[in-house]
Amino acid sequence: MKSRFLDAGLERKSLFLALSAPLLAGMFAARLVSQWPVKLRYPGEQNYVEGMRLVEMVHLREGVSIYAPPSPERFDASIYGPLYYLLGARLIDPAAPAYFPLRVLSLIATLGCAVGGSLLAYWLTGKWVAALLSPLIFLSYSMVTMHGLSFRCDMVALCLFFWGFLVAFRCRNSPRILLAVPLMLAGFFYKQQFVAGPVAVFLFLILERRYRRAAAFAGLMGGGLIGLLALFQFVVFRGQDFFLHAFRLNLLAFSLAQFQAGVLAFGLVFLVPFLVALEGLRVRGERLILLYLSAAGVLALAALGKVGSDTNYYLEIICLLSALFATTFADRVGKSLATVELLVLLIFALLVGQLLTLPNPSPSDFEKDRAIQNYLRQNFPPQTAALSYYAGDLIRAGLGSPVSDIYHYSKLIRKGTLSDRDLVAALENRKFKLVVLTCDIEGGDPEPSCVRQYLTPRLAESIAQNYRVARVLELPPIEKLGPEQRFYAWVPRADSENPAETH
Repeated sequence: MKSRFLDAGLERKSLFLALSAPLLAGMFAARLVSQWPVKLRYPGEQNYVEGMRLVEMVHLREGVSIYAPPSPERFDASIYGPLYYLLGARLIDPAAPAYFPLRVLSLIATLGCAVGGSLLAYWLTGKWVAALLSPLIFLSYSMVTMHGLSFRCDMVALCLFFWGFLVAFRCRNSPRILLAVPLMLAGFFYKQQFVAGPVAVFLFLILERRYRRAAAFAGLMGGGLIGLLALFQFVVFRGQDFFLHAFRLNLLAFSLAQFQAGVLAFGLVFLVPFLVALEGLRVRGERLILLYLSAAGVLALAALGKVGSDTNYYLEIICLLSALFATTFADRVGKSLATVELLVLLIFALLVGQLLTLPNPSPSDFEKDRAIQNYLRQNFPPQTAALSYYAGDLIRAGLGSPVSDIYHYSKLIRKGTLSDRDLVAALENRKFKLVVLTCDIEGGDPEPSCVRQYLTPRLAESIAQNYRVARVLELPPIEKLGPEQRFYAWVPRADSENPAETH
């Protein structure tokens, strides 16, 4: 009797500890998930580059050659996969472009990643606690909500790549591993980023000495890449320069300071989950997953130094580590001391996972966005040529945006890949009837924040010489890149105006 009583007590204790982890992760996940409805509804930008992509999709829907080389009339960066633009152009309404449709698509992909992680954790352990805990950890990271409800292409590409890897993992000892190739190719042509999965699968087959299967996998991946590249270059976007946008224009400069900051953030947020995952893999000996985790970590770190890199490079790591943390926890349930240790580590991981959180849209954000839209609609005719970092504001108000991505354009100019001649000439000829900046370029600072972020000194000088400030409005706080930023609307000067006399 006494022995049974003690055993029952131990079972209840193990059950309590097993439930504690999902409850903890669920609290953090619920906090972020509760923000989803307002983030989906907010009409303005939340991720700093949503508007640029919206403009490119509107241009594509209108028949503009978005993969054409830069010209004096137009620059569309179009640096992401063609499937992203082709699908997005069909989902939006060009007469009333909005972020909502592709935000919903990203949300569906986010849930797809969560389900995939749950499935992987269950395959590894056969335990419900792992299947429950994995998606809750994944949804507890603020970076997942930041990108998972975004107009951007990251989550859909990750979902395709991750499910391709899941197919490969499930069929790792079978010729059916080649069924992963179509999903991975689709992910690559949605966004050419999350390639750790294909790399891991190829290395796994080589290390397992399955050379014929490795050759078949590499052949299908390589042949698919070449074939689809040719299809997009010579058929779908015939007469344009798809290769230029997909590859060369993607190569921005390397920033040591940005790399160091990225590595520091990487270490702070992921060191503990990485160690937990490695310990679990050490016991299990899952070579394919270890290769995937290693490749994802190395490729993310390698990309962090590129100018313009963001926390989206961490998403694949989060997806995989969530499943592996849940797996290790499930393996330790029943060992009280080990379970308590993992609970402490989980709390730390969940807390640091809240870093880098974007604010939730507030009523004042909606009001300020509405004020900007009213100003643009009431003061500029439809299709007025305008230039802005927040190009989405322009296109939503019915204005034209010949330069969809001034940020990327200026970075390529600074690198020397492109010349600023055409854009400077357009500013000197006052081709743009409105230029929107987010800082005062005549405030005495030799290189104010907006010039450092998305202009060059020469472009700023051309604006100051040929344009004047017509209105200054408040930016929605959620859209600010810095606390001092505001909405500066510049319009062309009259020929008789002297810049020195008007300021």
